[in-house]
Amino acid sequence: MAVQLKAKVRENGKAKNLIKDGKIPAVIYGPNHGNLNVQLLEGEIESLISKAKETTPVHVTVDLNGTVEERNAFVKSVQFHKVSGRIIHVDLYEPDPNKHMRFKIPVEFVGEAEGIKTGGIFDVLLRDIEGEALPSNIIEEMKIDISAMKIGESLKVKDLKVPDNVKILQNAEDIIAVIKAPRAEEVTAPAEVTETAEPEAIKTKGKKEEEEEEKEEK
Repeated sequence: MAVQLKAKVRENGKAKNLIKDGKIPAVIYGPNHGNLNVQLLEGEIESLISKAKETTPVHVTVDLNGTVEERNAFVKSVQFHKVSGRIIHVDLYEPDPNKHMRFKIPVEFVGEAEGIKTGGIFDVLLRDIEGEALPSNIIEEMKIDISAMKIGESLKVKDLKVPDNVKILQNAEDIIAVIKAPRAEEVTAPAEVTETAEPEAIKTKGKKEEEEEEKEEK
């Protein structure tokens, strides 16, 4: 489901001045339009970034100084200030609606696997799956129920169920996740220590022994 975002065409000016005023410079670009420099409200784009993914459609309403233009895009990249961590620039990509585009589908695991309940270790090997579809058919997120997985079982790309209008480009045999058997605890017995008599030549005499020997000699 697309999220809504308001933007205003950006006039020539320094990005630093915009950021001071709580506005974030951004650009909307794609194969069918030239680059459109816009500005976004900082609070609005922060809220969007916190919940949106790269596969989340963004419906942008752009104020062109009196006229309104609608754009359908995806958040391509976000730049953050190295020190403050604030957003300083956003790239919004507007694809051709009639051409397939590649994307990575984030994977989310739901349920508690039987194998985990019995002590198994859940190991995730893939966090996203590469696919291809028309922009309107992109899968925002793929939820996978792992409740029935047991120790020793794995989930492969070929096990996924996706709509017919989405093509998976990932190798079908790639393992997404596996439940491994718990490692047996290795108990190492302490090495047996054999007491040996200390050689007389290297015995250290105590102070009391030395004093008694001196008395005998006198």
